[in-house]
Amino acid sequence: MILVVTAEQAVPRELQVINDILDAGLELLHIRKYSFSDDEMSQFINGIATRYRNRLVMHSHHHLAESLNIERLHFNEYDRKLGIQNKFSQQIIRSTSVHSIHDFNSLDHRWSYALLSPMFLSISKLNHGSKHTVKKELIYRDNQQVHLIGLAGIHAENIISLYQDGVDGVALLGAIWKSEQPLISFNECLQIDLSYSS
Repeated sequence: MILVVTAEQAVPRELQVINDILDAGLELLHIRKYSFSDDEMSQFINGIATRYRNRLVMHSHHHLAESLNIERLHFNEYDRKLGIQNKFSQQIIRSTSVHSIHDFNSLDHRWSYALLSPMFLSISKLNHGSKHTVKKELIYRDNQQVHLIGLAGIHAENIISLYQDGVDGVALLGAIWKSEQPLISFNECLQIDLSYSS
């Protein structure tokens, strides 16, 4: 399973790239635009083909989800610990972020999946993962009711090593948004994902 997380800042041709990778088979797109106004968020989502609404996951502006027909919400670690997710309908599909296998193991069945990071030195965030990565913690996973998605520093050359260590999927960020040819980068990762899971 491959997810893509948007860059926080604007990227050239971003909506075109998003529609292209959704057309190419992207399963889920995480929209991570904390600085957007409500209008900017609505415009951004309306720039994505409506047939893909069921593949969109909102990291912020959760109050807009119902009006935009989005059923997937992501809650960062801070919001999860505050219990923000409990304010939403049980029909909402929830995901969250964790930064240790201990925190991942403590998640219950209400969470569909969690992004665990950093797996490797980040491509997009300077020095993130330079002192500590969590890949070696995967052997301590004892929670099988929540899917574990690896994040940070992931690209075509290291996806298989993560699957071999037990992740259920990977999330791409820098591999897409720092690439001069994001669609090609996505397709390379997708082919590896499909060949491993088939």
